[in-house]
Amino acid sequence: MLNFLVFAVLAAAVVIALCWPVLKGRVAGPARADYDEAVFRDQLAELERDKARGLIGTAEAGAARNEIARRLIAAGRQAPQASPQGVGRWPVLAVAVTVPVAALGLYMALGAPGRPDLPLKQRLDNAIANNDVRALMAKAEAHLAEQPDDLRGWEVLAPLYRGTERYEDAAKAFGNILRLKGANAETYADYGEMLVFANAGLVPKEAAAAFAEALKLDVKLPKARFYAGLALKQDGKAGEALAVWQGLLADTKPTDSWKNALEAQIASLSPGAPQLSDEQVAATENMSPEDREKMIRGMVDGLEERLKSAPADLDGWQRLIRARAVLGEMDKARAAYTSAQAQFKDDSQAMSALAQSAKQLGIE
Repeated sequence: MLNFLVFAVLAAAVVIALCWPVLKGRVAGPARADYDEAVFRDQLAELERDKARGLIGTAEAGAARNEIARRLIAAGRQAPQASPQGVGRWPVLAVAVTVPVAALGLYMALGAPGRPDLPLKQRLDNAIANNDVRALMAKAEAHLAEQPDDLRGWEVLAPLYRGTERYEDAAKAFGNILRLKGANAETYADYGEMLVFANAGLVPKEAAAAFAEALKLDVKLPKARFYAGLALKQDGKAGEALAVWQGLLADTKPTDSWKNALEAQIASLSPGAPQLSDEQVAATENMSPEDREKMIRGMVDGLEERLKSAPADLDGWQRLIRARAVLGEMDKARAAYTSAQAQFKDDSQAMSALAQSAKQLGIE
């Protein structure tokens, strides 16, 4: 009840503060004509000072004096303008009273004013029973802050971080699992994947090393093989990447979740996919900035046209979105992102990679 009274007093104070200008009323200021006359008289005085200092000739001073005098007379003849009428006090006061009363009525009808408080400790204690993910994360974090070598705690926290898209934290959690549990192929692959997600779909060196370690322990592990191929592709080793992915595709079942993403990556390395040759790269060095930008835009437009006929290229869509954003074409970047979402709507892994790219570029 005490809290209710405190909030009621605060609400009343806010209403009074907002309505005070209306209750106080408007103080009429000087008329516009008075301002104009003061300005013109100052101009006449300034004109006389300039004439006395020899800054302006007699003829020019006379002409200017006549013009200022004309404006001064015209200002004096202006009829006083009626000040605009405001809304009035009573409508404003009626709204100020009605809104808090209506809000209170809705809260009493729909809210739960008699419900007891839920202290943080009680919420954390009941996190599992209430399926409260954030409370469970907070509880695990507090526990691990005191006992950082608790393997079970990190095993609980890592997938929670991944599920809430806190990929950097998830990578750290999987790193701690490796530290405490020792070498494990699946954990290495999960650790590397979180590094890729945290890096907007690019494979950093640390992630590539993790996938290599995973493949030493399990040469058939699908996740490690997929990202190992992606690392090769991003390093410009398209042939090696294609060989890795084709081998993985041969071992992939039609129902496997990564099948669509894998086929899209293989399609991006097909002979029809445009590649920038060394000659093209060298040619750009001798171009003017305008010609270079024109060439880049032409390549981006070509990529967009290719994706219309081969839309299953996830990496192509990511490159298109990034290129449009770099060129400052944010509307086109958003349009490409929307098209890519429609293409990969049934592929959670691809949707997550697209969302990360969009978030990194500020278009989501």
